[in-house]
Amino acid sequence: MTINELQDHLIKEIENLTRDMYITDSQGELTGLTGYAQSADNLALSGKEAADTQAGMDQQEEKYLPYFVVRVDKVEYRKKEAENANQAHIFVEVSICDSDAESKGFYTLAAVLEKVIGRFQTDTLLGPFWCERGMAAIFHKENEFSYCRGELEMFWNLPDIGIGDVS
Repeated sequence: MTINELQDHLIKEIENLTRDMYITDSQGELTGLTGYAQSADNLALSGKEAADTQAGMDQQEEKYLPYFVVRVDKVEYRKKEAENANQAHIFVEVSICDSDAESKGFYTLAAVLEKVIGRFQTDTLLGPFWCERGMAAIFHKENEFSYCRGELEMFWNLPDIGIGDVS
């Protein structure tokens, strides 16, 4: 099992967990969270690809889309006798649109992080991977316009890597 597979599993799980939540883009239209591994495509996040194909783009306001990134910060492979022999340090960075004066984006951000935490506190398994119950939710004090940002710090245990014949 690879780190890429862990990221793919997490992206699918978080997209499924948040599918029924009320999440909007910067123009107030109902949408869902889209997940990315390691980094996000700025062109897709700003909605420019969709806006470029529409007529009258110059009259249209730029659209920002909510998203999250599953970023691997560090991976440690230790001796088999060690507790938690193979472990990945993962950050799930969530960006929710927050263009209204009532700061509803912060409440949506907190609800998303709490839903993900609740899922992995209750059931730590995700395919062949399992996470530690100790997690940290971090809310960014200074948010970039149109986005309210936060992240979830997690530690994932990895199955042993099988070493096969090399030809």
